[in-house]
Order: sequence, then structure tokens, then C-alpha cells
Amino acid sequence: MIRIWHPMRDPHHCCFRMLALITASPRRLSVSRASLLDTFLLFPEYLHEIQYTGFGELRGSLQKLNLPKMKDSFINLPDIRIVYRELQVFQRAALHQLVAKNILSSPSFKDSRLQMSEKGMPSDLSQTIQAFVAENSAQLAFIANDLNAIPLDGPMGLFRRTNLEMGGRLR
Repeated sequence: MIRIWHPMRDPHHCCFRMLALITASPRRLSVSRASLLDTFLLFPEYLHEIQYTGFGELRGSLQKLNLPKMKDSFINLPDIRIVYRELQVFQRAALHQLVAKNILSSPSFKDSRLQMSEKGMPSDLSQTIQAFVAENSAQLAFIANDLNAIPLDGPMGLFRRTNLEMGGRLR
């Protein structure tokens, strides 16, 4: 049997993505918001499935990014609800690892918020994260700024717009 590595099931890669989202985001992220945004960072195909009613400018911004669509993907992606719930196991492990390494603040994490600790990231990791954020600035700006501005809950929230209104284990 051939096993193929995928970043979805790699908690170390998830640590990297979470740190990139924290770095790129102008506002503090909650654990549930970071979980959802990480899903879109990992699988940008799902960005095309969001209902952008009332946010027409976001649809235009998304089209300018020229991200792959579901039909153009080389793999058949399951429903976002399945991916979101499966991904949460690895996200939770990654976040706990970042707290244990004192990269993320433990008191903030206990309040379901993600905030860098006083120690912060090691300089090598910080440089690598900054390079990734710069290289993927357009996509990260859309995810960490534009989508991040939409409330999570409520009739027009991201969970409703992405068909995840029942939430998940991290909520």
C-alpha cells in the first residue's frame, strides 16, 4: 500500500499554518475562527463554495486571486463539514503543541483566543513564517483580513455561509 503525505494530517504543518494566520491577521483570532480560516488556507477550493450574499466585493476579490476550484482539483474533496471535523483533531494537537512550546499564550488559549506568548517564535521560524506570508500575501490577505471581518455566528455568519452552522467540536 502506498501512503501519500498530505498537510491535512500533519500537526506540524498545521502549527505552521496557524502561526501564518496569526501573523497575517490584523485582529486576534479565536480558536474556532482560526480553525475555520485554516481550513480555507489548506483547501482554497472551499472559498468558492461560500455564500457571498451581501459581500459582492469579496466575490470579486476571490476571482482576482485565481485560486483553484473544486472541479479543477486533482482530488475529489468531500463535503466541507467532513473535512472541517477531521481537521480539528490535528488543529487541536497543533495548538496544544504551540502552547506547550510557549509560542502561544496559555492563559489566552484557555479563553479560546490565540495570542503569541511573551517568548514568541524562535527567530528562524519567524523568518520562515514571514517569508510564507509574503509569498502568499494575496491569499492570506483575503482569508485573514476579508473573511476574518465576517462574524462567525448568526444568520449571516461564516458558519452559516459555509454550511457549518451546526459548528464542530472546537466551538
